[in-house]
Amino acid sequence: MPDDIFDIVDEDDRVIGSAPRSQVHAGGLLHRSAHVLIFSDSAGGRKILLQKRSKLKDSHPGIYTASCSGHVDSGETYDEGAVRELREETGVRVAASELLKVGKIRARPDTGNEFSFVYELEIPESAPLEFPPEEVEALEWAYVADFEKSLAEHPENFTPAFAVAYEFYKERAAGARQKRKSK
Repeated sequence: MPDDIFDIVDEDDRVIGSAPRSQVHAGGLLHRSAHVLIFSDSAGGRKILLQKRSKLKDSHPGIYTASCSGHVDSGETYDEGAVRELREETGVRVAASELLKVGKIRARPDTGNEFSFVYELEIPESAPLEFPPEEVEALEWAYVADFEKSLAEHPENFTPAFAVAYEFYKERAAGARQKRKSK
């Protein structure tokens, strides 16, 4: 993995410095990430796009994670990081205003010491997807009910951060949608 530069943040998510990825992870330093959960409504029901991580990844290789997730680079906002990661990991190009902002999860061990902003995006299941094979093994649509059953019965098949982000999403998405409609 490239040694990208990440902002180091304090307990209140304020930037207090920056360091290479390897140092941030090795030191367990607080930093930032973005998770975008992509959905599509089909005749058979609602689907979620799952990302299967490449076997070359340095953490959680070969298991499932959010449709798109990644670190927020130094100097980026959460929105900028989410839009960049979407483009890099799925080929989907959107403006930040097209993402539903669900909310931010506090940094903790099961998020990899990352403050994680969670977003929702709706796209057609037929939308073209592209991904770099060194990062992503596959992008797969799954019915939400089937995915939730698999997550409950086999959590080891999913990254811990994704499990946290999805649970957070389920608790907050309806409120975020309502808030967006009232604007």
